Formats: sequence, C-alpha cells, structure tokens
Amino acid sequence: MKVSICAGLLLLAVTLQVWAEEPPVQSAMCMSCHGEKGQGNALLGAPRLAGQQADYLLTQLLNFKTGVRGYDPRDPYGAQMRAVTAVLGEDEIERLSSYYANQEVQSPERVELKHSAEGEKIYQGTCAYCHGPKGEGFAHLKTPRLSILDGAYMERQLENYLQGIRGGEDHADELGIWMRGIALQIADESERKAVIDYITSLSVANAR
Repeated sequence: MKVSICAGLLLLAVTLQVWAEEPPVQSAMCMSCHGEKGQGNALLGAPRLAGQQADYLLTQLLNFKTGVRGYDPRDPYGAQMRAVTAVLGEDEIERLSSYYANQEVQSPERVELKHSAEGEKIYQGTCAYCHGPKGEGFAHLKTPRLSILDGAYMERQLENYLQGIRGGEDHADELGIWMRGIALQIADESERKAVIDYITSLSVANAR
C-alpha cells in the first residue's frame, strides 16, 4: 500500500513538473497577445501572465468562461477573453494557469516614478492587506501579483471597477464585488495615478 501511494505521489509530481515546463497546446491561443512566454504586451492591452499567482489565473479564466468577468459590452478585452475561454475545458484552463504561473521572464527595465510617497501611503492603507506589502499577491486569497503588471493595465482595471464594467453586483463574484468597493475608495484620478506609480515602482525595487 505504501509503495502504491509513493508511486502515485511521484507520478503526480512528475506530471506537475511537465506541466510547468512544456507549453500546453492551448497556449498557442494566448501567445498572440500575451507573448511566447506570457510576458505580456502593453501595446495590445495584454497583461503579463508569467509568474502570476496560479490560483488567481485559474479563477479569472473560469470567470471569463462563465461570464462572471467580461460581461459588459464596454469591455472589448473581456469579450475577447470570453471567446477564448469558451472553447477551453476546465482541465485545460487549470493546465494553462499552472504553466504560466511557473514561467520566469525578466521584467522590462522601469525608471523611478514620482508621487511614490503618496502612492505608498494609499497603497499600504488600502491595497496591501490583500495584495501584500510588496504587491506579491496571496495564493490563499486568490489575489494577483500587482508588481509584475504594467501601469496601463492596472489603470484600465481600476477604471473598469469604478464604472461597474468589472465587479458589478449582478455579475461578479465576491472578490470582484469587494475589489470594486476598494476602487471606489480611490476614485480620485490623482490618487489612482499615485497608487499605480507606486505599484509600478515596486517591480524596480524587486529587480534590484
């Protein structure tokens, strides 16, 4: 019995390792926007997937598939993701999430940004509880790593939350609704800019 259990655990470990190293066939659909290794493409509005929290990726892909996210016609990026996830099974989504979470790509070099002191104060008082003091995210909370995301993407998502394009009570899950409430606390444009600049500066500090 013990031998069988050990053999099963070994097989599982090998399978997960293969998933982490070999790109799934379905990743071909992702590469055109998110890059060959999931590094993201700010010009296409595609966030970085490489190194993101696996549980977060899994949750968001399932949300797109079920219409929990991407439900609003004002969200063309969400509509595109809904079309992509519609043809994926849950096992395929799980494999994609695991694969991209385990990818390591070098972050682009970023310069120091202004307003980091103001942004740090707002971030640490409003965002750090769920996203971590350094924007690392928490797997058990299914919150993303913010420090690897580009500023334009984060700005668009905050705006989407403010407008109810994301996090609307009639569509979103509990986490989305909660995040919309947080976004409403930093509705001032200058405050949002300061927070985004601070989060973007975290990737510079982490790289160093």
